Amino acid sequence: MFAVVLLPTFRLQAALRFRTELHARAVAITDGDKGAAVEVSPAASASGVRAGMPGVQALARCPELILLPRALAAERTTQAALIELGGSLSPEVEATADGCVTVDLRGAKITDWPQWCEAVVTHLAGLDLRGKVGVAPNPDLAFLAARRAEPFLVVQAPAIFLAQLAVAEIEPPPHLHALLRDWGIHTLGQLTSLPRGELADRLGPDADRLWQRASGQTTRLLRLVRPVEEFAEAFDFEQEIETVEPLLFLLRRFLDQLTLRLAAAHRVAARLLLTLPLDDDTTHERVFTIPAPTDDAEILFRILHSHLESLQLAAHPTGVRLLIESARPDHQQLRLFESALRDPNRFGETLARLAAIVGAENVGVAEVADTHRPDAFRLVEPRFHQPREAASPAPSRAIGLPLRRYRPPIAAQVRVVRQEPVEVSSAPATGRVTDTLGPYRASGGWWERERWGVEEWDVEIAGHGLYRLRREDQIWVVEGCYDAELC
Repeated sequence: MFAVVLLPTFRLQAALRFRTELHARAVAITDGDKGAAVEVSPAASASGVRAGMPGVQALARCPELILLPRALAAERTTQAALIELGGSLSPEVEATADGCVTVDLRGAKITDWPQWCEAVVTHLAGLDLRGKVGVAPNPDLAFLAARRAEPFLVVQAPAIFLAQLAVAEIEPPPHLHALLRDWGIHTLGQLTSLPRGELADRLGPDADRLWQRASGQTTRLLRLVRPVEEFAEAFDFEQEIETVEPLLFLLRRFLDQLTLRLAAAHRVAARLLLTLPLDDDTTHERVFTIPAPTDDAEILFRILHSHLESLQLAAHPTGVRLLIESARPDHQQLRLFESALRDPNRFGETLARLAAIVGAENVGVAEVADTHRPDAFRLVEPRFHQPREAASPAPSRAIGLPLRRYRPPIAAQVRVVRQEPVEVSSAPATGRVTDTLGPYRASGGWWERERWGVEEWDVEIAGHGLYRLRREDQIWVVEGCYDAELC
């Protein structure tokens, strides 16, 4: 058996998917500003508006009609959601047309077809989509069943089902359709009652293929596609917005549906990509890494809310895009003496709030910079999803005296004779230098504007002990001491 999942008035559904206040209104989707109507809502159809009617004529028929341009971004995301649904039903799925997918269910062990179809329609309703499902022995017959379904139809007897359909249902060539109409042939049952061989001899191979389709004997190979594991939603505003409330409302709706799709695919959200097109032809993008991947819409919404409540943009948003990068649920086992964060997502939310207050560049995890410059580090975002490297084993014995460093280093005045320190005056120690080792020089960044160079000395100060001095830009500091009892 094959199944076809069909979204009637696909362009209209995509445009109104997140605009529930317009579902009961008279709405027409147009090609452009007051162009020809492409699809119309039931309320508009009841007022006499038809597809193909110019916008001016449609408004004359129905003054309260709302004309909306095609929402191309919403159409793409809705089609992706439909293909994703088809991939969850069968590994062999075809993107037959916009708003239509065909799946091969010949290997599926389904005994209760009405219950199966009802589950598919219910899943679509959870995505704010009105769908139809047709099930039949071949793809073309399943498509005809989907078009006649209310909301689903399972064809067990193809001959009986086809006999009552009009010839126009299988879209015959115009010249053959006109000829059959002149002959008084209006239904597929009447067409198949004609002898196939004589019909082909009189009207040619096109008539023979039409007879096979009318009898439900045609079969074809599906043009298979692989569903992309990309969970995305998009919406374009009619005008730019000035407050954050419309964004938060839409993002909540996005997350409610995206998490429903994640749960159906047995996936969780690992990263969020928020994109805001602006009215100055630029975009604002921000990537959020989820500390503990989840499909909880409330947790994901708090992450976005923390970012938007303090966001200041140079221009007004004209739309919103949200992309979720998914991952498999993590079932990591900790080592014996290792403990995880009690609530990683709460920790990530706290970091986001701190970043909103002090700036994202001032919040993160300290990471040693790849340079020889002493104490050089940078702040990076926490790498929640990267496995932690095992700690290197401690050396079996200490080599040399341990240096206890001062944080921060302590300022000092040093008298130098023949480029060598001979006397030190500082808070931890003041006195004559009795012995020295050095200098130990390091430098770098000479190819950049911020070049650096340091000079270090290990000195013994009379009556105090061993210390390390450092000079950078002609400024001396005491970096630490070697004698723990005197530090």
